[in-house]
Amino acid sequence: MTFKNAVLFSLSLYSFSLLASPGAHGPNGEHLDQKPTRVEGALGKQADGSVIIPMKHQTLLNVRTQFVRDSEVKKQVRLDAIVKPHPDGYAKIQSSSDGRLDAPETGIHPTGVKVQAGDVLGLIRYQDTAYELASQTSELIAIRNRIEQSNRDVERLKKLGDLASKQALEQLETELLSLQQQAQALQKGLEKPEVLIAPISGVLINHTVSRGQWVEAGEALFEIIATEQFLIEASTRDFALTQQLTSARVVEQPGISLNYLGFSPELVNGLVHLNFELSQGQDNTNLFINQSISIQAPIDEKLEGIVIPASAVVLSPNNLPQVWIKLSAERFLPQLIRYQNLEPGLVLVTQGLGADNRVVVDGASLLNQVR
Repeated sequence: MTFKNAVLFSLSLYSFSLLASPGAHGPNGEHLDQKPTRVEGALGKQADGSVIIPMKHQTLLNVRTQFVRDSEVKKQVRLDAIVKPHPDGYAKIQSSSDGRLDAPETGIHPTGVKVQAGDVLGLIRYQDTAYELASQTSELIAIRNRIEQSNRDVERLKKLGDLASKQALEQLETELLSLQQQAQALQKGLEKPEVLIAPISGVLINHTVSRGQWVEAGEALFEIIATEQFLIEASTRDFALTQQLTSARVVEQPGISLNYLGFSPELVNGLVHLNFELSQGQDNTNLFINQSISIQAPIDEKLEGIVIPASAVVLSPNNLPQVWIKLSAERFLPQLIRYQNLEPGLVLVTQGLGADNRVVVDGASLLNQVR
């Protein structure tokens, strides 16, 4: 038997006298009977549905209450959303040519490694057929011969001084520069590999890349995701929300706040997509790409009611939402309510509670278990 169950069971073995306390009235100010209809000295659940718990057991079970009051708050809407990479925090590393992959000095990084912008991720070495290699080598030799001839022609014209045509000299120098650039390009293609460089900092995703692997031009080899720049895409049929949103919070992780960016002008299956991004300075959010989440967003519409912690709301035996009101020092009464969700962790009670009711905010689920 657990500690809490033992405390609840011991309620049937204890007797006490009732003391009146504030908050012993209904939502419309009506008087609530302070006296239990069960025989004097009995504990636990009474015939009227109330529960009697000694003060010392309330302390052991951490039953905590607070007075409530009417307030005016912004209406909140809950939306289904999916986590996507932010365009500015996402990079795809592809090969621009066919070849074999070689590892840099640091080796090939596996998925999950954090990389910095400028890190070398791999080398692509172009591998020609024997015919292609011979053809390019022959072309390179021919260009180098033309470079040597052009150099001799330029030197000869320079030695003639004023007797040489300036226009002819400029044409030769221009042709020489073009030949040198062609030779460098061919030489690079034959000898120097293509270097794959990380364009941004973030977490690396390795697409099963290994040494010696043959890759084709355009093939995605690595992806990099900046975990502080996720994009949250929500969807809704309420087109009016596109002009009412400013911020939101993730329901599953209330500590994550979001800024509203805007909406897509294209409908997808009759839904409009709303885009949010993480607020500045939020990293290590434990969000994952393609993760389905819910977000809670305030809109410019006022609601009146009583704000209480979501933990205060429990289900009645009929599966209806209820809270527990403290009638006296050791007596609690269940009260059916209607409520709406506010920001994560809070709800707004619109029916069933009155101002200055004393509501159980911690331990309400334990009161439900008392028999």
